[in-house]
Amino acid sequence: MTSSSPHPELEDTLDEHALLSDIKGGVTVLHIEDDSSFADLVSTFLDREREYFEIQTETNPTDGVELAKEGGPDCIVCDFDMPEMNGLDVLQAVRADLPELPFILFTGKGSEEIASEAISAGVTEYLQKEGGTEQYEVLANRIEQAVARRRAERQVTRGFRAIETAHDGISLLDIDGNFIYVNEAYAETVGYERTELLGQHWDILYQEGEEARVYDEILPGARDDEWVGETDYVRKDGETVTVDHRLAYTKEDTLVCTISETEDVDAIQHELSLKERAMDETPIGITITDPTQADNPIIYANDGFSSLTGYSREEVLERNCRLLQGDRTQEEPIAELAAAVDDEEPVSVELRNYHQDGELFWNRVTVAPLTDDNGKVEHFVGFQEDVTARRELLEEFGSLAGVLSHDMQNPLQTVRGRLKLAIETGDVEHVEEALPSLDRMAQLIDDVANALEAGTIVGEHEKIDIGELAETVWESLDRHGGAGSLDVDGEPFVHGNQDAVRRMFDNLLGNSLEHGEAPVRVRVGEFEGGVYIEDNGPGIPEENREQVFEQGFTTKDHSDGTGMGMASIRQIVLAHDWRIEIAESNSLGGVRFEIIA
Repeated sequence: MTSSSPHPELEDTLDEHALLSDIKGGVTVLHIEDDSSFADLVSTFLDREREYFEIQTETNPTDGVELAKEGGPDCIVCDFDMPEMNGLDVLQAVRADLPELPFILFTGKGSEEIASEAISAGVTEYLQKEGGTEQYEVLANRIEQAVARRRAERQVTRGFRAIETAHDGISLLDIDGNFIYVNEAYAETVGYERTELLGQHWDILYQEGEEARVYDEILPGARDDEWVGETDYVRKDGETVTVDHRLAYTKEDTLVCTISETEDVDAIQHELSLKERAMDETPIGITITDPTQADNPIIYANDGFSSLTGYSREEVLERNCRLLQGDRTQEEPIAELAAAVDDEEPVSVELRNYHQDGELFWNRVTVAPLTDDNGKVEHFVGFQEDVTARRELLEEFGSLAGVLSHDMQNPLQTVRGRLKLAIETGDVEHVEEALPSLDRMAQLIDDVANALEAGTIVGEHEKIDIGELAETVWESLDRHGGAGSLDVDGEPFVHGNQDAVRRMFDNLLGNSLEHGEAPVRVRVGEFEGGVYIEDNGPGIPEENREQVFEQGFTTKDHSDGTGMGMASIRQIVLAHDWRIEIAESNSLGGVRFEIIA
C-alpha cells in the first residue's frame, strides 16, 4: 500500500462496515426445524430483526439438505434433535458439497457433549434456544457476521485468481529487493520460469550500469508515492523488452511491481490497488503456496498471517505450513487438509496450531486451489483465522449446561421427597416445605438464562456475607434433618456473584453432609487471603486432590455418583478468577477447602 493511494475509493474495500453494508443487498437463510410452529416464530422474528433476510423454512431435514444443495442459501440455521437426521448429520451432508457454507446449530438440547461434537464437526456457530425474544437478535447478528465473513473470503479468493490470470505482469519483492512472488504473465514477459525468479534480486533483469537509475530515481519515486515510467528489461535469452512499469511500496515495505506492454495504466493500477488491499489489509492470515515445488512451500504471506502467528514473512517463505503444528495438533484435520490438497479441492478445518512463542491457539484454516485458464492448479491460497475465543465460549457453554444441571439436583430431590411424604401421609405441611426448593429451582433457571445471555456463569459482583449465606444454604439442605451443625468463625466475606457463590456452597455443604457420618460438623470462616469451609468427615486423600475437580471423578462406590458437584465448584471459582485448594482440617479432622479470592 502506498502512503497516498491514487484510488481512495478502495480504502475500505474489506472494512467491516463495508462488508455489512454489502450483505444488506440480501441474505437467504435456510432454517431446518422439525417443529413447524417454532419455525414460523423464528421466521417472524428474524424478518423483524433484518428486513433484508429472506427466510426459507424446511421441517424435514432430508429435504432441507436437498434444498441447500439446489437453492444456494447464504447460511443454514438448523435444529439438533430431529427425526431421521440430527443437526450434525445435516451439517455433514451439506458440507460434502458446500464445504464453506455458514452453518449455525440452533438447538434447545444443550450439553457439553453436543457442544464438543459441534465444535469438532466445524459448525460456524452454536446457539441454545432460550425462552425470551432477545435470542433472535443474537441469532440475527450471528447470521449477519457469518455471511459477511464468508463473502469477504470469497472476495479475497477472487482477487488472487484475478492476479494469477491477469494479462499484465505482477510481482512482489521483499525489502532487500528479492522476488517473493511473480505471476505467470510477469515470468513470460521476462522469459524466465517463475521458480527461477523467486529469491533472485531485481538486478537480474537490468543491463549493466542501469542499477544506478533504479537506486537514484525509481526506488525513491516509489517510496514517495509511486513511480510510473518505462523500463528496459533484459530477458533470459538476452533480448531487451521495453515495458510500462509501475512501482509502489506497501506499508510493510513490500515492493509491488506491475509491468505491461499496453498503455492502460489506470486499469492496471485499479486492479493492483484492489488486490493489494485484499492481501495486506484483510484481518485474517493469507498465504500462497506453490504445489509445483517440493513440499508445497509458502511463497507469499500477508500481514495478517504475521500478526496471527508471530512469524515474519521472511521466516515462513519457502517453508511448509506445518511449521505451525506441534504435539497437540490432531491428526484428523491434518489428514483432511492433505487429502483435499491431493484432490485439488477446497477445504476448511479447525485445528490446534502454535504461535512462534509456543502458545497454542485454535486456527480455522481454509484452503482453495488457484487455477489457470485451462483449469490447471498452479497455486493454493490459504486463509487462517484465530477462533480460540469462539471455541472456548462453546466449550464453556457446554460445561456450563452440565454444571447448572447438576446444581438443580439438590432442590429437585427435596421437592420429590417432600411431595412423596405428602402423598404418603396426607400432611400438606410437606408441600409447604417444598416451596422454598421450587423457588430455588426457579432462581437456577434464571441463572442459566442470564449466563447464556452474558456468556459467563458469574454476573454482577457485590460484597457477600459468607456466614449468612452458608447458614441460609445449610437450612435449605433438607437432607441433614438436624443431624449436624454449622459454625461460623469470624465475619468471612468475599466480593462475587451472589447466585453463583450460593451454588458453590450448595455443593460444598452438600458434599460434607453426603460424605460425613452423623453428627456432621462443618465450620466456615476466614483466613488471610480468603475464606474456608472444613468438616469432620473422612477427608480427601492427598493422591485424589488433583483429580477431585475433574468432571466425572467421584469417590462414591454406587453408580449414581456423577462427579459434577466438584466440577461445578471449580467452574464458579475459575469464573471469579479465584483459586481453590484442598487440605486436611487440623481442628475437625476432615477436609478443608480454602478459597483464595
